Amino acid sequence: MRQTRLLVLVGVAVFAAVIVATLPASLLASRLPSDLAVEGVSGSIWNGAADEVRLRGAPLGSLTWNVEPAALLRGSLAYHVEVLRPDGFLRGRVAATLSGALEGDALDLDLPITALHPEHADDAWGGTLTGRIEHLRLEGGWPVALTGSFGIAHLRPPGSTLEIGGYAIEFDGRANTAEQLIGRVRDVDAPLLVRGQLEIRHARSYLLQGEVTPRPGASPEVGRAVEFLGLPDAAGRRSFEITGTF
Repeated sequence: MRQTRLLVLVGVAVFAAVIVATLPASLLASRLPSDLAVEGVSGSIWNGAADEVRLRGAPLGSLTWNVEPAALLRGSLAYHVEVLRPDGFLRGRVAATLSGALEGDALDLDLPITALHPEHADDAWGGTLTGRIEHLRLEGGWPVALTGSFGIAHLRPPGSTLEIGGYAIEFDGRANTAEQLIGRVRDVDAPLLVRGQLEIRHARSYLLQGEVTPRPGASPEVGRAVEFLGLPDAAGRRSFEITGTF
């Protein structure tokens, strides 16, 4: 009798494991946040793919995911994910914790800076964003921790084909607070000398401010590109401030 019960329990466990292992990916898709949507889903919740993923209506590209089994033993559900599009990618590790927080680690990206815009407006800045997010933690949809560095290449002002170089943004986790994330901005092999600060605020707004100076020997077109910032000071520096919401 005991052996029969044991066989029954083993059979139930195997059946349950098979059911869980083959849960359709559509079940995972139905649990996503309202501003994130996927289309053309295939595979299971553990390993699957989607033809397209959209963030607030903006098409990001195709998506694949593969579960990290060892994370289950640590009380989290983690995946290696990859978003691919003709002009870039985003790949790395994301995890959901028992507390409901979302975390990302070793996330590499190479995307146009307009990737999150549903429509490419005429007044949008152009360029390519590359970088690596060493660690990111989201609580209630808001990033409470961010460490990483990013580069912006081939930056172009709105409505212009003039490239004004490359720039770097570095987020140091020690500078973050519950209300805002702070990144340091500097030029990288650019015709403009830039020193600034990017603040991403809890109210889903951002503030980019600093100083810019045409590098000695820069083309006249570069100098004219920053004239809209107003008159320079005695050292040739112009202050700038860009605000917005997301």
